Amino acid sequence: MTGAHDGTLQTTGSGSGTFVAGKFDQAIDLESSSGTQSYITIGGPESDFDFTGGDMSVSMWYDAENLYTNWQALIAKGEGGAWRLARASGSNSNIKYDVIGPTVNGKLSVVGWHHVVAVVDDPTSVTIYVDGAVAGTRMGDPNIGNVGTNMQIGGNPEKGGRAWDGLIDDVAIWNRPLDAGEVSAIWNDGDGASIGSFAIPEPMTMLAVGMGITGLGGYIRKRRRG
Repeated sequence: MTGAHDGTLQTTGSGSGTFVAGKFDQAIDLESSSGTQSYITIGGPESDFDFTGGDMSVSMWYDAENLYTNWQALIAKGEGGAWRLARASGSNSNIKYDVIGPTVNGKLSVVGWHHVVAVVDDPTSVTIYVDGAVAGTRMGDPNIGNVGTNMQIGGNPEKGGRAWDGLIDDVAIWNRPLDAGEVSAIWNDGDGASIGSFAIPEPMTMLAVGMGITGLGGYIRKRRRG
């Protein structure tokens, strides 16, 4: 565990972020609405999360509580050429991955825990899994661009006023595409397998941003064949 990518809670108005019972240990409960924002800014070298023109995967558990505005962000590096995983415009049920990616049923209007994984297999496709199953795939080169913003969990660094309202837990990011078996193992028939205690099969390089009982933190873990 290292503090290289620690998270810092940012709030405006009466926004707040508190630790509550999560999918694993504790989750962050972000309270946001119009004029009231709450999100987490990830520190350290921001370029670690650009994945410019390359592969990546992002996984998290979420619970949507208040769909108060368009494009509420679960996690984002920015707009335009940057990547994000967010509510699809004003939909009450759909999420979308950009730069390119399918718009899929993310079960946003259903209260309760759900799991989402976005897999970028550059230069061919973006696939989104929801609750362990493929929810949609879009073919084509995502062509992720380089932006100079710090990644946010529950917010978008290039578009204010779009913070998440609800719970987020066990966020993890890889600089490679996860395969279907790995996604299934993390989903674990709905019981889940915490990134902090579950070893994805080698080899891999993992950048994970964890939210656990000790607070917000980040770690970099590398595994190679020995």
